[in-house]
Amino acid sequence: MTTSVAPASLAGALGEDWRRPGGSALALAEALRALVVDGRLAVRTRIPSERALAPELGVSRGTVSRAYDRLREDGFLVSARGAGSWLTLPDAAGGAAAPPARPAPAWGVDLSIAALPAPEPQLGEAAASAARALARRAPSHGYAAAGLPELRAAIARRFCDRGVDTTPDQVLVTAGAQHALHLVLRLLCAPGDRVLVDAPAYPRTLAAVRGVRARPVAVPLGPAGWDAGAWEQTLAAAAPRLAVTMPDHHNPTGLTMGDAQRREIVGACARAGVLVVADETSAELRLDGPPRRRPLAAFDAGGGVITLGSMSKAAWGGLRLGWIRANPRLVRELAAVRADVDMASPVLEQLLALELLSRWSEVVDSRLALLRERRDALLDALAEFAPAWSVQRPHGGLSAWVRLPSPVATRLASAAAREGLIVTPGPAFSVDGTFERHLRLPFTAAPDVLRDAVRTLAALAPRLGAEVEADMEPAPPAV
Repeated sequence: MTTSVAPASLAGALGEDWRRPGGSALALAEALRALVVDGRLAVRTRIPSERALAPELGVSRGTVSRAYDRLREDGFLVSARGAGSWLTLPDAAGGAAAPPARPAPAWGVDLSIAALPAPEPQLGEAAASAARALARRAPSHGYAAAGLPELRAAIARRFCDRGVDTTPDQVLVTAGAQHALHLVLRLLCAPGDRVLVDAPAYPRTLAAVRGVRARPVAVPLGPAGWDAGAWEQTLAAAAPRLAVTMPDHHNPTGLTMGDAQRREIVGACARAGVLVVADETSAELRLDGPPRRRPLAAFDAGGGVITLGSMSKAAWGGLRLGWIRANPRLVRELAAVRADVDMASPVLEQLLALELLSRWSEVVDSRLALLRERRDALLDALAEFAPAWSVQRPHGGLSAWVRLPSPVATRLASAAAREGLIVTPGPAFSVDGTFERHLRLPFTAAPDVLRDAVRTLAALAPRLGAEVEADMEPAPPAV
């Protein structure tokens, strides 16, 4: 489905960072490309004509025309007579128009996805066992609105093992953590409600909040992580309906919330009457450093913490299975909301998850061994090829939050995309377009791939200033 963006809205999405003295068609093309590359505009969004956009941006029509031509050449814009032009990705352009003037770049490496390959042989063995167990379920109708009782019990035991007493009636099985968050937001938020989020925050969290027409309110993370005082001040000023945080191996920073911070933040939210949603998708991926923390819910005496979990990060992204831990009444209400979206999770996937949980330590250990090697390969490559870039060694999770010497993250991501390397720039993790000095680099690809990716990024970054300067044109006359 194609949607349209008005000239004023597109100008607002572009912001001001792309502008250079005298105007620049290349800088505008880079900024437009970045909007689709990092997900701020959907693929197949129809953009305004050159005539309509130029006055909104305060540049000449020729600047916009040359920017659009560059996007067409690179495969990021498709135009059709009578239908206008729309943003796309090189491998998603479809056949609505003639091929671009030069071949679209080969999308060889996608580091926008922080996920590991499946654990073998554990996944194959678990799948075979689950298939045999499925036959025994065939005589039933197959629906379990809150999840298979055995799986709910296994998830509850896992919470108990991690330090927070949990019963099966506190668990709702979902189709992943993102599905879980959508259910929570749909039940608890109304349009216009404010939702506290980390800054930076996971882009899909921001999308889910905006999807229910709520307003994300960012609480910045410092070098040491969460500032309980800032949380308390923001709770008082914003009066939010809900708060969403990722306290364990935070995506993208890799930070983990300390016990004192957990106690203070949960207490502050309880006093403000605000429920806290703790995203624990990476909680068990501790690579080294401080001991694993107890879940945020362990610091909650009043049922004010809702916990989301998933098999996708610690097991495999292709296993779309997650859960919500909450008080039993809220679980029942969420199950009722879920019935309007889908009736229940697939039985086979639930049986597969149950099999994996029966050998969970083995699964997680195999993940950690892989991640330690790949994290170290990424850090070594950064030290070798980009010594001026700074990064805090992540003690867990799947990604590193890299700080650049200058605010060129979006332009660097766009330039890398033309070379066949997809990375996510910092503004994708922002409520307001900040974090232009940051890139998220997952360490889930093979070591040689990570090394080549860093080498490519480090080679591209110094060229950005000169490339923009070369595309300067005279400024349009003032009007």
